[in-house]
Amino acid sequence: MRAPPTYEIRIADQLDEATLQSFAGLDVTVRAAVTVITGQFDQAALHGMLEMIRSLGLDLEELRRVRDSDLNGRSR
Repeated sequence: MRAPPTYEIRIADQLDEATLQSFAGLDVTVRAAVTVITGQFDQAALHGMLEMIRSLGLDLEELRRVRDSDLNGRSR
């Protein structure tokens, strides 16, 4: 079975520690006042993640699917 695709989710601003706990187990970094969450999600999990972001009142800036080659060249 193929692994789920990898997505990069960008949220405006740096998240506080309590909010970051909602994303435990995912790769979370902060770049230029944007919190970047990277993880593998099937369609159901991706929709669940977007619903959680909405329910937390976070400002979604961008969601994009990334290729493995895009991840290999950067440190996470």
